[in-house]
Amino acid sequence: MNKLAKYIIIASVSAIILFLAWYFSSVLTCILVSAVLALIGKPLVELLTSLKIGKFSISNSIAAAITLVLIVALCLILFFFIVPLVGSIFSDLSNIDWDGIKAKLAVPLMNYNLKLHQMFPTMDSDITIESLVMNKMREIINFGAFADTFGSITSFIINFFISAFTVVFVTFFFLKDKNTFTNMILAIVPTKFEENTKRAMDSVNRLLVRYFSGICIEAMLITVLNTIGLHFIGGLSFQMSVVLAFLSGILNVIPYIGPLAAGAFGTIMGMISLVGSFNEMALGIFVLKFVAIFVVTHLIDVFVFQPYIYSNSVKAHPLEIFIVILMAGHIGGIIGMLVAIPAYTVLRVFAKEFFSNFKVVQKLTDRME
Repeated sequence: MNKLAKYIIIASVSAIILFLAWYFSSVLTCILVSAVLALIGKPLVELLTSLKIGKFSISNSIAAAITLVLIVALCLILFFFIVPLVGSIFSDLSNIDWDGIKAKLAVPLMNYNLKLHQMFPTMDSDITIESLVMNKMREIINFGAFADTFGSITSFIINFFISAFTVVFVTFFFLKDKNTFTNMILAIVPTKFEENTKRAMDSVNRLLVRYFSGICIEAMLITVLNTIGLHFIGGLSFQMSVVLAFLSGILNVIPYIGPLAAGAFGTIMGMISLVGSFNEMALGIFVLKFVAIFVVTHLIDVFVFQPYIYSNSVKAHPLEIFIVILMAGHIGGIIGMLVAIPAYTVLRVFAKEFFSNFKVVQKLTDRME
């Protein structure tokens, strides 16, 4: 077989695989979610199987079942705890007097509006900072969008439960047999590359277990800190504090951008919830206080949590990670940012295994030694 025919076959097979991945993207998403949950639960499975009481030891199946039950229970607890709080907040926000908020904000922002119109004399006099903020908040808190999203509630429920059952079912077997996902990959790898692929998959598993376990612990710690700060220092209700803190913990998964987005959104939502207590001086103090809460939490995360939890889990330079996240965000938006670090870790491991003779690969993977 000549080289041209070989390249044509490789290109054709690659195109078919990409098409199938796109066509069955929903199934592939469930499998990837299951793989992530299996990585998170893997340390617990290994701990359970290592326990021995006399001659009795826990089998892989029982350990996987226990781990899966704990994961599902945790998800259900979060769901039934957070959803009522979110529902209560949405109910309060749906009754907001936007014109009243705008009028209250107009007083402390009067001088800034005057300076704005002095800088841009041709600007329409009706355009003010508070009107721009209120219009943007109306777009963000758009309850019509929720109605459109869940318009077909029956279809949504059916698809949700099918996806949930698929994830639970696949996760059990990933937890039960740690080589299941690896064997799925090996099934499409040429025989001569199997040993290299096995080594790469072992490295990927080790690094991603540390990474995903670390971000789960980090998200919980950030949620606790922000709840304390927003409730006891910021003066927000416990419901609002928990929801905003939980959101900040989730957004923190997105490096660099996530903490900024969480801080900005939390400050705006807190300002809206406490707008009735504002006066001309209170607005600036409120903003500074809430920004300080999110900044202090972020600094604790950067200097305390990350070095001990997962800062070295992917063994990459911070500038590398920053550039990769920007590129992933440009390609795939928020979803791209979420998967950027795990995907980059996988690419680096396989590049080190198969293309270590290239200088650029050696430079990008030298921290993985």
